Amino acid sequence: MAKPTPSQTVGPFFARELLWGDGDKVLFPGQGDRITLTGRVFDGAGAPIFDALFETWQADAAGKIPSGGDGARPYGYGRVSTDTDGRYAIETVMPGSFRGPGSETYAPQISVTIFARGLLKAVQTRVFLAPLEAIKDDPLARAISDPDRLRTLIAARDPGDPKIYRWDVRLRGAGEAVFIEL
Repeated sequence: MAKPTPSQTVGPFFARELLWGDGDKVLFPGQGDRITLTGRVFDGAGAPIFDALFETWQADAAGKIPSGGDGARPYGYGRVSTDTDGRYAIETVMPGSFRGPGSETYAPQISVTIFARGLLKAVQTRVFLAPLEAIKDDPLARAISDPDRLRTLIAARDPGDPKIYRWDVRLRGAGEAVFIEL
């Protein structure tokens, strides 16, 4: 007769099993301004989360939702693991604004899914690549009434390099990112 085993936290196994060799470079069939989205992932106590799986999906530079791929993976997707300091970096193109199924206009953004130890389910969110004033008409931005909460979804452009956007993600506690159900 089998005995029940004690409960265990999820992971750490993401870095070993689920990564692509070049998952930090998002592929697109067309051209666009290359940018890097970088930052860190933190837990509720402010400690960096190492080996979290940070996955992105986005429209291309023209705002078109990509289809197809290079045979190994689909266009528009990126996947990396955070390092020992909780850092991640994804090289991609600046996404264009796009229209949703109800003809609403979405601001330039990247969809993000984070898998991490201790999470039974991945969390989903979006990161905006435009300042607060420029995203005010985006459907997600309109749904978040608190400007401080909305700021948790806005990447800051690096003043020294306009092709780098920094976005830190806090999974719990003060400054916690807004997470959404898809």
